[in-house]
Order: sequence, then C-alpha cells, then structure tokens
Amino acid sequence: MGKRTEQMTKPISPEPDRNPDVPDNQRQSRTLADVSDPYVVLGLERDASQAQVRQAYFALVRQHPPEKDPQTFKAIRAAYEQLDTAETQAETDLFLLQPPPAWHPPRSSPAFDLAFHAEDALIALQAWDDDDRMDPTDDFREVEI
Repeated sequence: MGKRTEQMTKPISPEPDRNPDVPDNQRQSRTLADVSDPYVVLGLERDASQAQVRQAYFALVRQHPPEKDPQTFKAIRAAYEQLDTAETQAETDLFLLQPPPAWHPPRSSPAFDLAFHAEDALIALQAWDDDDRMDPTDDFREVEI
C-alpha cells in the first residue's frame, strides 16, 4: 500500500512542449478532429489503395473506439467515408486544396520606353489608313426603282 500512495501523490510533470502557466482551455492543441485532410487523419499517402484505406480505418477504430474517444472516432469515420470507395476517393482528391506554388516577386519593374521610334510612326500610319480594312463596294449597291 505504501507504493500505491507514493504513485498517487507523485506530482505529474508537464509535457516538455506544454507551458504550465497557460490554462488548458486556452491551449491550441491539434487533434485528429481539427484536421480536414482525410489522408492525414488516416495516416495514409495520397496514392493509397482501397485495401490500405480500410486497414488504416480499422486500425484507428481499434485505437480510438467510439465509447472512449467519440470526437476522434467521428473524425476517423468522416475521413473513411471520404475515401471508402474509388468514386469518393477521386472526388476527395479533386477537391483537396494543394498548397499554392511559391510566389517570388519580380526583382525590378520593367522600364517603359517613352522614346519615339520609326516603327511607331509606321504603326500610326497603318492605323489611320483604312484601305486594308474594308472593300468600298460593300457599302454601295444598285438602286432599285
């Protein structure tokens, strides 16, 4: 009985990454219920087969039965429902957000060329000339009396 009382009165040390000064209700813990990617919830790769999905689901259900851990079980069940058939797995793969590619800002903005060039005059003359645009015979037709 002496050992048992020692174990019960022994102070519980906080986890190494937890701050004991922060109350439990203000801690931001990431559980399986917070994860929206079903592959992460089930611990699978993106190219997992239906058999692997089923094995991972049943292994996690054994670890987190609904009687003991209902929130985690709900997250596991929702993830399995998104991946249980080939059709739902393809639909889930289609709508999963992929991280966008890294954006690199341009090093410098391009300088505008405001100088006058001979090509600019040629372009302006071609714009004013409408000989190439239409056939003048299309505007005129014979008058019927």
